[in-house]
Amino acid sequence: MILRILFVFFITIAISSCEFIQSTTGKLFSTQAVDTIVDYHKVDEYPQFRVCKDLLDIDKKNRCFINNLYNHFANDLLKETFGVPECTNEVVTVKLLCDSEGKTSLVSIESSELVQNAIPELETIIKNSVSSLPVLRAALKRSIPVSTVFELPIVIKMK
Repeated sequence: MILRILFVFFITIAISSCEFIQSTTGKLFSTQAVDTIVDYHKVDEYPQFRVCKDLLDIDKKNRCFINNLYNHFANDLLKETFGVPECTNEVVTVKLLCDSEGKTSLVSIESSELVQNAIPELETIIKNSVSSLPVLRAALKRSIPVSTVFELPIVIKMK
């Protein structure tokens, strides 16, 4: 009988003490937000050129990377002159891999037959442009260097 009374007494104290602590702190101890959702198709920070490393805002760093990448390819392509027999308005898609060490390599070049026939040296120019890219700081996902693949659309417009 005494054991039952002690058991009920301890249960009552345990229940009321939890409610007391919750009412005084206003928090539940059992609920804690844990960030476990990871999107494996996006990175937190794009790879970086050296000129972008001092920027603090992540969006500005990402834009700096994209702008420098486009400028690098545009400068290499504008050095060349192409003889295209007809009006052309095509898009060439270049897929680039930037590995976790910051080295960039060419994955693929997707273009139409018209572009391949009209500008056969385009693939060589793009390969040379990729090989002349400097070593980058790798992309980051949760502060860990990761490999990423980028698609770079290049518009070929001739009149």
